[in-house]
Amino acid sequence: MPQSATVTGRKRGRPRNLEPSEQYVQRLEIIVTKASEIFRAQGYEAGSLEDVAASLGMSKASLYYYVKSKSHLLGLVFDRAISAALREIDGIAAVDDPRDRLEALVRHQANLVVRDPALFGVFFDQRAGLRADDRAELVVKERHYLRQFIAAVDVAIGAGVIARGDPRVVAHCLIGMTSWSYKWFDPSRDTAETFADACVALVLGESADASRHEQYIRPSG
Repeated sequence: MPQSATVTGRKRGRPRNLEPSEQYVQRLEIIVTKASEIFRAQGYEAGSLEDVAASLGMSKASLYYYVKSKSHLLGLVFDRAISAALREIDGIAAVDDPRDRLEALVRHQANLVVRDPALFGVFFDQRAGLRADDRAELVVKERHYLRQFIAAVDVAIGAGVIARGDPRVVAHCLIGMTSWSYKWFDPSRDTAETFADACVALVLGESADASRHEQYIRPSG
């Protein structure tokens, strides 16, 4: 057979579009959101794909069009959380003033968690369910995130903005303080702004506008 005949049936033109459609992406976003709520409320082990599908009015078979398995879905939840954390971090790292840079990081982390406590509740509490490859990828991204905090703390200490200490330990303290809110934050009585103001005040002294966070720190009753 002539070589030219072997390609006779090949169609010319633009290559097939392998990118998911906008509708697919939007539907997957909804699925990840619902999964984070269910895994937060029930725990990863107890929550099931059936629960996720039923809550969205889908069949389990339809859900498999979007996710391969429950562990794959958990990986997507974690990816959303760490991607949200990383989205602004490099821009903040470019801030020159040491005080402004550290304040921006504290506010970023404080607001990040309280905006989506279900997502970060799963992120902090359900890591044991991750597949090994997802966990390895997550660790790489977390290290990058932590390095940005360590660098900002180191510069702030050098500039006399905060007290001296081990930058790595201080960075972990800041991340811990601003992350624990997923355990107690109540949007019916707390706001992200007042929480971020309180964190900044603890780290940098009266750097936050006192009139904005006064009611947050005033004893109730």
